[in-house]
Amino acid sequence: MPAELRESAAATWLSVAATDQRVYLTDRSTGWASWFDPAKQQWGPTCRLRPDATVSTWGLAPGRGGAERLVLFGAKRCGRAEQAKSRVVIQAWEVDGDGLALSRGAAHDTMPGEMSERLFPRDEDGDEEDEEEMSPSIGVCGNAAGGYVYNAADPTIGAVLYELRDGVGSAVERWEWVPCAPSVEAEPLGRFILACSPVGLDELARGQPAACTTAQ
Repeated sequence: MPAELRESAAATWLSVAATDQRVYLTDRSTGWASWFDPAKQQWGPTCRLRPDATVSTWGLAPGRGGAERLVLFGAKRCGRAEQAKSRVVIQAWEVDGDGLALSRGAAHDTMPGEMSERLFPRDEDGDEEDEEEMSPSIGVCGNAAGGYVYNAADPTIGAVLYELRDGVGSAVERWEWVPCAPSVEAEPLGRFILACSPVGLDELARGQPAACTTAQ
């Protein structure tokens, strides 16, 4: 692995995105990223994806199909002056997968504040100063059409579905809240693994259009 990622080579420290040709890795706290081509057994360039220096945690997902494009998600806790609008801000940028740089002309998209607040609810009994020191930790799972952003510390809260925009420019076209599956809430698990996949005609024919799954 590249030296910048070697010290964070653990699943809890890395965000991973896969396309048909490559596997992309980024350090969730620093933004250092690279890609690996399994067919050629070759690593690509190593760059620091950090368009916003105030972001505390990063997540990576595949972008729209047809090209090596990615979507970079970042979460940050706002200062006191900004908290009237939202305590936690989650943004998305489109990234060129070849050179690991922001796509030309790309603008960031911001998750609606009411949804980021639901992902990271206020602790009514906790100390406000201690809460401010805690960095929001997001998880991302997605494919070439869209995916989910969730609270990595507590996936049972629910998730926010995002739908990718087709074309150059901003990455996300639509955000939508998705509640946690009742079966997960009824039977707490020790650890969650979230994944998503496109819903095909076979799934629709079976009447099971579920796209978000959990496992112990």
